[in-house]
Amino acid sequence: MMLEVGYLHIDNPIAVITSHNQPVFNNAAGLLLLDDFDLDEVPLDEMQVGLEKISQKGTGAFGLSVTCSCDEPLLEAARLASKNLCLLDLRLSKVRDPIRLLELIPRLKHCGVTLSLRIRPEDLSNALLEKLNESELDRIHLDLRGLNGAGPKMVKKAKDSRGPVIMALADIIEFEDARNLLAMGADVVSLRGADPEFAEWLSGALQEYDSLSGWCNAPKHICAGGDLRGLAFCCPPVKKCPVLAALKRAGMTPEEFMQKKLSFARGTPLEKGEGTCFGSLVWCCKISKLCYLRDAALARIGLSAKEYMELKKKLAKELLSKSSR
Repeated sequence: MMLEVGYLHIDNPIAVITSHNQPVFNNAAGLLLLDDFDLDEVPLDEMQVGLEKISQKGTGAFGLSVTCSCDEPLLEAARLASKNLCLLDLRLSKVRDPIRLLELIPRLKHCGVTLSLRIRPEDLSNALLEKLNESELDRIHLDLRGLNGAGPKMVKKAKDSRGPVIMALADIIEFEDARNLLAMGADVVSLRGADPEFAEWLSGALQEYDSLSGWCNAPKHICAGGDLRGLAFCCPPVKKCPVLAALKRAGMTPEEFMQKKLSFARGTPLEKGEGTCFGSLVWCCKISKLCYLRDAALARIGLSAKEYMELKKKLAKELLSKSSR
């Protein structure tokens, strides 16, 4: 897996958040985020020191998490982050006024920074989410801690709005916790205060899962409550089915959906599929769902399960591309 967000290159879907006062470095994580920079109390010089510590450790992608009641220190932090090619994670705690926030985002982006906004779901109204999707924001960092299992639904809501990349900060204690968030549309899962050995193990496990599956954060099927990316696995909408509601949310007619799928499949292995329900692999389900017809078709053309899922991933991206609406 390689996720590119602005100038950041993230090679696995785990981010580790650590206090800048007592940083715990973890080179296994895809992103290391130094936290707790309240610029009303912490001078910018301390941010520079934190950046130097990271660079000495030779870590990959990294970032700074900041908040402040005044704009100018945040702009200085954005310039510093841009100069060092790191993420600026803006915490909402002191930037709660939506008008100020929406005016601040383009000013920060003007500094050339890759920008994230950390926000709790209760602060993310539908109106604000729509405005953020229209802004230059690169990433929404959803703080889902303490939501007792409701986190994946919040991720799905944000993903289906088809806005910035999603990072989900959650209470992760096992592999399935992370996979459930990824399956609902999180691009990165962030851990705060996690045991370093667990974070390293989880990073490795997800990288291995991606290498085997071909799509680390593959969605659930639409009929199983998955986000809109699950349209890649849907049958033609020939009967009353949850796909119709999903297409409405996606702003796509059934006819457009069918045309887009067939157009994408043309000239690819997904165009084949003799013996499957609809004669083409483009209409077939997720590889984790047992289907002897699909598997027989894959075997006939020599397409591996991983290659099949990689094509479905590209199909999902094409279906939901704003430029293809």
